[in-house]
Amino acid sequence: MRKLLLLFLFLTTALSYGYAQVKTVTGTVKDSQSLIGLPGVTISKPDGTGSQTDAAGRFSIEASATDSLTFRFIGYTTQTVSVSDQETLDVFLISEDQALEEVVVIGYGTANRNDLTAPVTEVNVEDLTKRTTANPMQALQGSVSGVQVVTSGAPGSTPTVRVRGVGSLNNENPLYVVDGMFVDNIDFLNSNDIESMSILKDASGAAIYGVRAANGVVIITTKKGKMNMRTQVNYEGYVGFQNPVNMLRMASGAEYAAMQLAKGTRGDSLYVLNSIEQFGGQGLVPATNTDWYGELLRNNAPMHSHSLDIMGGTEKVNYSFGANMLDQEGIMDARNDYKRYNLRFQMEAQAFDWLKLGFTVHLSNSTLFAPDNGAFGLAYFASPLYPVRDANNTNAFPEDFASSTSIGYNNGVFNNPVAQAYYNYDRTKAFQVLPSAYADVNIWGNKLKFKTQLSQRLASHHKYDYTPEYYVDNTQRSQLSKLISVQDRYTNYIWDNLLTYTDNADDHNWSVLLGHSVREQRWRKTQASADDIPANEESWYVNLGTRSITGYEEDGTRNAGLSYFARGTYDYRKTYLLTATFRADGSSKYQTKWGYFPSVGLGWVLTNENFLQEQDFLSFLKVRGSWGKLGNDGINANAGYAVLNTGNDYSGIFGSIGLGSGAYLPGYTIESQFSRIGWEVVEEWDFGLDFTMANERLKGTVDYYHRLTRGLAFNRTRALRGGDIYGNFGDVANSGFEFNLNWADRIGDFGYNIGGNLTTLKNEVKDLGGIAYLMGGQTNFPVRIEVGKPLNYFYGYEVTGIYQNQSQVDNDPIGSAEGAKPGYFIYKDQNGDNVLDENDRTDIGNYLPKITYGFNMGFDYKNFDLSIVFQGQTGNKILNQNRSSRNQYSMMNGDAKFVTSLWNGEGSTNTYPSAEATTNGYTFAANSFWVESGSYLRIQNIQLGYNFNIGKEDKQTRFRVFATADRPAIFTNYSGFTPEITGDGVSGLGYDRNIYPVSATYSVGVRVSY
Repeated sequence: MRKLLLLFLFLTTALSYGYAQVKTVTGTVKDSQSLIGLPGVTISKPDGTGSQTDAAGRFSIEASATDSLTFRFIGYTTQTVSVSDQETLDVFLISEDQALEEVVVIGYGTANRNDLTAPVTEVNVEDLTKRTTANPMQALQGSVSGVQVVTSGAPGSTPTVRVRGVGSLNNENPLYVVDGMFVDNIDFLNSNDIESMSILKDASGAAIYGVRAANGVVIITTKKGKMNMRTQVNYEGYVGFQNPVNMLRMASGAEYAAMQLAKGTRGDSLYVLNSIEQFGGQGLVPATNTDWYGELLRNNAPMHSHSLDIMGGTEKVNYSFGANMLDQEGIMDARNDYKRYNLRFQMEAQAFDWLKLGFTVHLSNSTLFAPDNGAFGLAYFASPLYPVRDANNTNAFPEDFASSTSIGYNNGVFNNPVAQAYYNYDRTKAFQVLPSAYADVNIWGNKLKFKTQLSQRLASHHKYDYTPEYYVDNTQRSQLSKLISVQDRYTNYIWDNLLTYTDNADDHNWSVLLGHSVREQRWRKTQASADDIPANEESWYVNLGTRSITGYEEDGTRNAGLSYFARGTYDYRKTYLLTATFRADGSSKYQTKWGYFPSVGLGWVLTNENFLQEQDFLSFLKVRGSWGKLGNDGINANAGYAVLNTGNDYSGIFGSIGLGSGAYLPGYTIESQFSRIGWEVVEEWDFGLDFTMANERLKGTVDYYHRLTRGLAFNRTRALRGGDIYGNFGDVANSGFEFNLNWADRIGDFGYNIGGNLTTLKNEVKDLGGIAYLMGGQTNFPVRIEVGKPLNYFYGYEVTGIYQNQSQVDNDPIGSAEGAKPGYFIYKDQNGDNVLDENDRTDIGNYLPKITYGFNMGFDYKNFDLSIVFQGQTGNKILNQNRSSRNQYSMMNGDAKFVTSLWNGEGSTNTYPSAEATTNGYTFAANSFWVESGSYLRIQNIQLGYNFNIGKEDKQTRFRVFATADRPAIFTNYSGFTPEITGDGVSGLGYDRNIYPVSATYSVGVRVSY
């Protein structure tokens, strides 16, 4: 027995010695996708010693069989490998981007991409940083199917974002969720702040957000540090300049003069003669040739941005700090610019094995000088026959701007556009802070977890709109300076509590989420105004106004909400997928206090089935379908209240007006009425297909969607009793297809990818609560809402040509009855009754594109890379309101294409009217000539980059230098500045007037990572 014990001790000692014996371990570390060796990878042993890979990714290290080697590299997930009896190791590191691709952020959680039953788009954040934009959503233009982004060229402007069409007359923008906080836009964020961005497009994915999700949801997670992450410092900055693109050429002085003389009236000719007399000329050609757009706009408007990120972590704590500044000057040659400063801080601590605590805060401070876009409208109409400045205008002060009255004009429509822009001072200072704190509790074995999070938004916007005392002429002047001060304050909070349970048994996997949320939104507005304010900005206080009574008003709202929600997921063998959600939303806004929003999604991964195991063409194939309901609470809580007059206040007996001020005779009373307003409800079906094939090189998705908005809210006239009442009366549908394809491959050192997306949209009004139609837009050129038609289509006459001679006029009953002449429009008689009236107006186009698309190409060779993005749309219409408004005064100017193409005799054109016709209201009735195609193709972004490393292998600094062109070219037949029409009110419906032009931005920059 003793001998056996001695033998056992000897063998175990020898074995331990063998395992503890140090040996040389060699190998390579490669990128898991490209299989290229990674230089500078840190390799560490448990005792803290280690090594690094060389330029080819090779390494050599002394280690024992009991050691484990940890491989770390910036931008890749850390990997630990046991040495055991191996002497050669080949390690493949997965990039963090690739790892993130497998996990998608969804409402109140994450999910594996292959397990999704809803069309969730995970945005490539690296692509966002390639665009020189002030707002991250602008960088998405053309990149995501089903998402239309419409931008303006104005500094600091907020883009219009539409997800799968428009289903409301009240609110069309999506909900943004930033680190758990609901916000209306992300103007305060820089693209470099963002770690992940997910877009929930259908009801199944977004139903978890209930009444706020009808227009889609954009979920943003900002950058965070990671446990056991060495400190990483990143800097990115660029410097660039902006130029107007697709510059609109106006009629020159000579072209304008020829048009005025062709009208044959003494008044129109007089302005030409006056200009020649005062400013010179030869014959009937004036010397003055003012390009008002050229005077208003400038080239090389500077723009620069700088971002700094510091992040890292220990075993128990991770942290992240970010700072950014943006300075953008506008292309209008006046005070219009935008400056923004951002700070971001995040910290997370593993207080105990079962408790994790976290805190995030965003601070943003910005100053926006908004331009006077009315100057662009004036620039279109203004005569080129007088200059910008005129030393002989001795009454002008404080600047010697020229007046159109110098050559005989005497109405405000010809005000000096440059003076209009110069005397505008519209400044808004905004500050906001978004703090968020949370606690994660691991209740039971990483299966049962609880999270509570409190998020807030505190914001203040202070606007000064100041007009100085100035004089150009009697129609363009400000006798007293004026100040309007507006302050908006927002206080919002959300408290979320989440309980999750995740488990599996054999091939069954399931999870359950139970949630509770409390929220409150407060808004308060204070506005005051006064005249005769000192010009010194330090004296801009309303109470210093001395020559008029100051104006003062206040407003505000408070809304509270309480929600309960749940989500369950189940899959069998990762093949058969089920997701179901339910949310109950309580709101203080409406009389209907509760709304209920269910959804369900199903998926089937066909490539996990046995019948597809013997092929290698399809790597992944999934079919899915979903249904759900969403809500839109963007309706004013008091919209349903109306004061209605049930009779009239004139007495048929006495002929008097009531019994006195505010009193009415018996029977002639007023009535207060309140309709039961509720949220609009969206019901949506989605059917989709996800696939990966050709050895992982081709990936794509196809979706069909059908969204029906019920309870569309609008004003409706009450039958018999008169007056308008607001309520949920209509239904509108949006349906279409979405396609996404991307091919990526590598041949040696050369890699490339080609991708594209396309979305179709059919928008149709289904019900208006029994009324025939609604009219909107502008009185002289309305839009109409009608069952069976798209929302807000332009309503007018259809032009079929131009009368070429008097005989053609005489033989047309409509032309002869209307007093038309050769050179006038020919209108189509829609009902064939030989009378031009309301019954001949028809649908002449709609502002919503029927197709939006984008495609991209990327190439890389060794350290160089090149990417190109295109974006466009087709099927929409735009009202060129600059052209269509020229009939207000016969002496208005126009764009060169219009002025030089006017009809001047039989056969000259069958499209454009004559110069004389442009003075006639018959020509300028709402008609299809003024409504143009808004189709375009734009080169959205081009970036050329070069990547290199500097320093020793163990302390390398990665550099990237790049040159970028954003929106450098556009291809369109639209006659205006840009076919991208955005803004509030009618501008958002496709009316192009006073639109700030889109600019092209050219920049160079550098990114440094240490």
